Amino acid sequence: MIILFEEYHYKTEDLSKVLTERYYFPINGIYSKINFVGYYFNPIINNAVIIFPKVFINENGLAFDEFEPKILITPTFEIKERLVNTGKDKIVFEISTWLFRAIQQFNKRHYYNSISENQFLNQVVTNLEEKSNTELDIILSLLKFYKENQDLFSFISKSAHSQQNKINWHKTINKKQPIIQNNTPVYIDLATTRKKVNYDEELLVLFYSTLNFIKGKYAFDFFPPQNYELIKGHQFENVLRKGCKYLKSIKYKYYSDKMISLYNLLYAFFERSEKTQSKKQIEEVLLIKDFNIVFEDMIDDLIGDSKLLPELKNHADGKQVDHIYKYKSLLAEDEIYFVGDSKYYKPQNSIGKYSKAKQFTYAKNVIQYNIDLFNDNKLDKKLRYREILTEGYNITPNFFISAFVKKDFDFSKSYLDETGKPIMQTHFENRLFDRDTLFVQSYNINFLFVLSSYLSNNSTLKTNFKKDTHKKFREKLVSFINDKYQFYKIKPSDDNFLDKYFKLLNGKMYRPSQLENELILAFQKDSDIDGVISQIEAELEEKTNYTLK
Repeated sequence: MIILFEEYHYKTEDLSKVLTERYYFPINGIYSKINFVGYYFNPIINNAVIIFPKVFINENGLAFDEFEPKILITPTFEIKERLVNTGKDKIVFEISTWLFRAIQQFNKRHYYNSISENQFLNQVVTNLEEKSNTELDIILSLLKFYKENQDLFSFISKSAHSQQNKINWHKTINKKQPIIQNNTPVYIDLATTRKKVNYDEELLVLFYSTLNFIKGKYAFDFFPPQNYELIKGHQFENVLRKGCKYLKSIKYKYYSDKMISLYNLLYAFFERSEKTQSKKQIEEVLLIKDFNIVFEDMIDDLIGDSKLLPELKNHADGKQVDHIYKYKSLLAEDEIYFVGDSKYYKPQNSIGKYSKAKQFTYAKNVIQYNIDLFNDNKLDKKLRYREILTEGYNITPNFFISAFVKKDFDFSKSYLDETGKPIMQTHFENRLFDRDTLFVQSYNINFLFVLSSYLSNNSTLKTNFKKDTHKKFREKLVSFINDKYQFYKIKPSDDNFLDKYFKLLNGKMYRPSQLENELILAFQKDSDIDGVISQIEAELEEKTNYTLK
């Protein structure tokens, strides 16, 4: 297996030996880069090429935190040893299969989506049909069969060997010389009857030998059983050329569903091997250009809401929100949309001004959509963006989410964490409840957790992660705003209070739906709070400190 990396600058002459030129792009006369991620089988060199996402190259330019990417095209014996000794060879193979399956899944998830067809599917390059048998498909199927059928293998072995050397007493008594001990004959040399050929065992030997051969090409955990002599080396090379012929000769020896399944898997493997050796095998391609769209889909699968109106994701100005979901507002019990954007960056890159500006535009579009008079009949009544009495706007949460790879390749936890304090944008200072006062948080998440979760059928895991993450995003922003603003809950005693003090309190007041005669006031802690309060306090029936919860 050959390992390449997205966007890394390779010498063009090195890439040309393993990859068709249409899949890499010249930078200058010497170097080229790959803008794809995925799987490519090169029949000329009879080897699979896996192109890894750029997140697997750290801030120091090292792949898998240890290797220069260029040396993994044709690794030396020492490099191979390092991969084996650290166990990274098995990890790399595992991740390769996850990437392969993730692109397959992405393709299936969006195949019938008209929006995706225009935006996404033209990025997927493949010559594989839905039920195609690539080398990687077959290997994964063989490994799956091996992992899921240990009981079957034990049963076959036990049955085959239980009477393998059954004593033939008639022959033993007539032809063997006993030793007399205590007047009793004792036969040291026994005549035995060997069983006929066990075809189940024959198939198992071929199966184990095949896995052992593949293990030399791809790294994975496989420990051959000690009670079988495997076919290795030159002998197996001969089997590769004649495997189909041999399998055809024993085709009708199997009756159980599982053994028939194993037979078919082995036949698919050897048929493909024979095609490759005879130069009849064509290249296999499952690549995606701009892997960021797959990353977005993986994140959206974890935290987004697919049941929302399409207009909320696909805005009238042509912009498309990566993630949006409905959750409890930062104020009382109203609901609000949380708007997110996936950032598929190299580890050393940070979020730029353009991305920040774009994210604020997403938030403004969502606000506008939810206050548009033309939407009155279809908008969720629990959502409250603009409060009519105070003309204040609810706080609209925003977030970025980027990915990193753990040095130990742990995929069991998300390690989701905030990176710095939220960014704040305002048009008017000290107006929290203004439509142009916006916040955006930044988070990092473990890429391997996202990848493994995307492929998981564990709906409980995804549900719990979504629930915990939504809560975390809200609580972190609540904490930030509580630190920055002083809140009061007030009850005016004068019916003309709002008219009288509207200019003074514009953008600083909001009335959640749960309050009838009370308002929430917000002041930046570094502002002249006492000065404002002194002007209105005489006309307040009640004034208490308030905290976002």
